[in-house]
Amino acid sequence: MQAIYDFIFEKPDIRKLKNELKQTVIFKTLDNTEISILTKHLTLRQFRKGERVFFEGDPGAALFVILKGEVQISKLTGTKKAIFANLEKGMFFGELALAYNTPRTASAQVTQDALLVGLFKHDFEKIIKHYPMLGNKLLTIINNILGQRLSAVIDQL
Repeated sequence: MQAIYDFIFEKPDIRKLKNELKQTVIFKTLDNTEISILTKHLTLRQFRKGERVFFEGDPGAALFVILKGEVQISKLTGTKKAIFANLEKGMFFGELALAYNTPRTASAQVTQDALLVGLFKHDFEKIIKHYPMLGNKLLTIINNILGQRLSAVIDQL
């Protein structure tokens, strides 16, 4: 998608976007060729403070990486809001949507104007079909992250 519209209208060198992605935990093990393929399948989204990226119960459609801004992950428990995480640049959320077909288990709300890059499930499926080694690598990364998060929850019990 024209390198995410030249990294949102600024028309900087596409290397800037690739470098941003390489510094994230989820994509740091990808090589330059893999990052180049990945960037062709990403969608850039801008959000203002207070906007919701998604609501608890929505169909899971994408994984998001924060390029700028902050996002809070929370869940309503009765009448109380439980905050799970406050995420900032370089962090990601929504990865369960790519690995498992389930509704969102929490809500994501922007707490500081944000620029997010999304890998939507249909684009992820294209990567798996056309670049199976990259798709398998991404699935392995996501599964490892999900396993780590599950272990952390179990340890808290």
